[in-house]
Amino acid sequence: MASAFSKQSMLNLYRSVLKIHRRVLPQDMKMLGDKYARAEFKAHKSAKIGQVKQFAQQWKEYLITLDLQAQKGAFGRDLDASKLEKLSEEQKGQLRQLEEETRGAGSKS
Repeated sequence: MASAFSKQSMLNLYRSVLKIHRRVLPQDMKMLGDKYARAEFKAHKSAKIGQVKQFAQQWKEYLITLDLQAQKGAFGRDLDASKLEKLSEEQKGQLRQLEEETRGAGSKS
């Protein structure tokens, strides 16, 4: 990851994600969330500074959102249409795959 965001700060962010998963998510969702977070953080190790800033901001927002959802006892939300339009075809494919995996995880419980 870009040097302005130290490896330590990104590692701390990653640990925060795993920690909140452990604290608030059911086991099947935790496993899926951990797997996804690990893949995303790994994929962004060599990202450019602009991408890293956006990446870190999105994960920080995710932490806040997940904590609020846990307080309400309900997880998930619809993706804003304007954000959906900005996704690349690859990102849309990843989103569909994640949606399928989460539906599968939800039906196991």
